[in-house]
Amino acid sequence: MPACPSCKATVNSPDRVYKVTVEPEQGERGIIKRDVGMYRCQRCDTTFPRVLGRVHYLLVPETEFTRLKKEGADYKTKSETLDEQIEILRKEKLQREESLTRQLKDSVIARLEGEVRQLEKNVKQLKADKDRLEKELEQD
Repeated sequence: MPACPSCKATVNSPDRVYKVTVEPEQGERGIIKRDVGMYRCQRCDTTFPRVLGRVHYLLVPETEFTRLKKEGADYKTKSETLDEQIEILRKEKLQREESLTRQLKDSVIARLEGEVRQLEKNVKQLKADKDRLEKELEQD
């Protein structure tokens, strides 16, 4: 909240708000639109202005504006194309990850199946050894 320049009392709200257009000074480009509030101090009845907001507008020749507008449209098209490509790449990445996960699972399954076959062979061999040993014990 602004303070009165005379008595330094705080003023809550402006009495009026004006829109002011300021032309550029020497060496500056563009126009500035300002919202200026006129405040009145309750204590000493002093009226004073404060800038509430400003917007800077740059003036460019029509050819430059047209070129910039076309350039902006081109960038927008490129951006949309890149967004589409990114989405395609995301989908490809997901597919590859799923494929790799499937391959990993398949390789783990194949390895485990190989181990199971080996264990089954070992079990058969152990049963055969057991039967042979039992026969030897019976004969003794």
